[in-house]
Amino acid sequence: MDFNITAGEEVVVFHVASLVQDGLFPTDDDLAEELGEEVRSVLRSLLGKGWLVVDEDRELALSTIARHVVSSRRDAEGPQA
Repeated sequence: MDFNITAGEEVVVFHVASLVQDGLFPTDDDLAEELGEEVRSVLRSLLGKGWLVVDEDRELALSTIARHVVSSRRDAEGPQA
């Protein structure tokens, strides 16, 4: 896993994490419709770096390590208002 991600990639990781936490498993098409076509290159990069995984239905989720990183980061930031 490549832990070096850009600020833009980080925004997408936390967005996907938020959707998954809400019980939604977006596809690349869903995110492109919501965030714009340029998100596809960010998704490819995150898949290549091991932050995201995709299932047979093209639904995106965080990898096991990414879930841990996101969870740890949220814990460090404290409760959200």
